[in-house]
Amino acid sequence: MLIPAILVMLIATITNWWGMHLITRSWIYPIISGFLVAIALGDPIEGMKAAAYINLAYLGWMTVGGTMPGNLPVASVFGTAMTILSGAEPSTAVVFAVPFSLLGILTFQAAMSINALWVHKAETMLNNGNITGMRIMNYVPSFFVALILVGIPAFCMVYLGADFMKSMLSQIPKSLVEAFQVIGGIMPALGIAMLVSFLGKKHLMPFFFLGFFLVAFLKIDIMGIAVFAIIAAVIMNMDLKPSVNKE
Repeated sequence: MLIPAILVMLIATITNWWGMHLITRSWIYPIISGFLVAIALGDPIEGMKAAAYINLAYLGWMTVGGTMPGNLPVASVFGTAMTILSGAEPSTAVVFAVPFSLLGILTFQAAMSINALWVHKAETMLNNGNITGMRIMNYVPSFFVALILVGIPAFCMVYLGADFMKSMLSQIPKSLVEAFQVIGGIMPALGIAMLVSFLGKKHLMPFFFLGFFLVAFLKIDIMGIAVFAIIAAVIMNMDLKPSVNKE
C-alpha cells in the first residue's frame, strides 16, 4: 500500500495547498478529488459513488464572510479513502466525511495562522527587491504546511489502514465533537455579519436583505435566488451604462 498511500498523500496536500487553486479550484470538490483518491486506491467505480454522496451532502457548501462550516477538501479525500478502505457502502461515505470535515476546520485555521509567518517574510523580501525569494516564500512553505497537517495523516490512514484512523477518531471526546457542531452552527451567523461589514456600500444592502427574506419567508432555493441576482445585475448594468457613456 506504499504507492497508493503516497498518491493519496499528494492528492490531500494539493487539494489543501492554496497554490494549486491558482490553476483550478475544482480540486476542492469531492467529485474531482474523491475520484482521484479512488483511482489511487484502485477502486474508481465505488470511489466515485462515495465521492458523489459526499459532494451531494456539501452541495450548498460555501465560505461566507471568511468562515468555514467544514473543510470540504479534507472531507472528500479522507471520506472517500475511508469508505474504500473499510469496504463500506458508498452511501455511508458522508458518515466518514463529516468528522474529518469538522477536524479539517482546525487544520485550516492552523495552516492560515502558520502561513501568516511566510507572508511577513515575503513582504520583507519584496521590500528588499528579492522577487524570487518572495515567490518562494509564497509557495514552498505553505506546501509543506499542507503536507504536514493533511498529507501525512492521509498517508498514515492509507498505509496503516482504516482501523488506525477509526481508533484515532474514537479517541476524540464526544464533548469535543459536540462543541465542533455547536461552533459550526454559530459560525454562519458570524460569517453573515462579517459579510455585511465587508459590503460597506449602502446601495448593495437592499439586495442583501432582499435575498435573505426571499429565502427566509418565501423558501426560494439557491437557483431561484441566483436568477433574481442575475436579473438585478442586468438591470443595474443597464441603468449604469447611460451615465458612463455621458461621462
